[in-house]
Amino acid sequence: MFRLDTLLYPALFDWYKTTRHFFPLVGAVLLKRQDGVVYVDNPDKPRQAYVEHAFGFAQVFGETDAGFETELERYLLVDRQFAVTKVRLYGTYLPEFLDAQRFDKMRSFRQRFFATPETLVETETAEALRLDKVNNQNIVEIEEIFGVVKRFWRSPDDFIERANGIVVYYRGQLAGICYAAAEADHQVEMDFFVSPEFRRKGVGRLAITQFSNHCFSQSLQPVWDCFTNNVGSMSLRRVVGYFVVDGPYLFYTIDK
Repeated sequence: MFRLDTLLYPALFDWYKTTRHFFPLVGAVLLKRQDGVVYVDNPDKPRQAYVEHAFGFAQVFGETDAGFETELERYLLVDRQFAVTKVRLYGTYLPEFLDAQRFDKMRSFRQRFFATPETLVETETAEALRLDKVNNQNIVEIEEIFGVVKRFWRSPDDFIERANGIVVYYRGQLAGICYAAAEADHQVEMDFFVSPEFRRKGVGRLAITQFSNHCFSQSLQPVWDCFTNNVGSMSLRRVVGYFVVDGPYLFYTIDK
């Protein structure tokens, strides 16, 4: 298992975007827009790769290589050499070493959803709600309340420029945010938060629909990806017009 030089990331991205299961957080690492590490079986002509985002989201793709997966097993489950507190592994391809009953506690299921301008259900802005874009004037408050500014992006300036964030105020108080956790190959990984005291007031729905429309105006496809047991998220995506892309997929959370 070789750590790939960042100069070789673009070629790997060209390969990755042809695979069936494409995730913007993985693509953003290969495009060098966000931080992470990449390991391959052969740096000169890789056949299998493991990409790990700095926040922990990771994916294995390519042809099965027994030697590579043996070393990956040691990295993930024995030595636990990863720098993040936990690896969040997309299980769209499952290495054989994870297919064992003893790893049941690590397993969960997630599902992906898309929307189009035609399926998106618009919502009126109630008098108590006000919209704004993420900017230099509200970025500090956003980080204080939601703590998302450096979760995926490298800096506040990076977040302002690239995350396409939309915030919603409820009676003058910052109540919710929807933004891109990553963008790659014209797909954006959507993330949103609503402070508990402002839930069920239309804050999340408004933030999501406005963010989605902003994406559509830039020819970007927003992607909703959540745990299937997250009842609130699964219900809300239907209300705002996000439809099923594919069936649920395995997801592994591997603690340090």
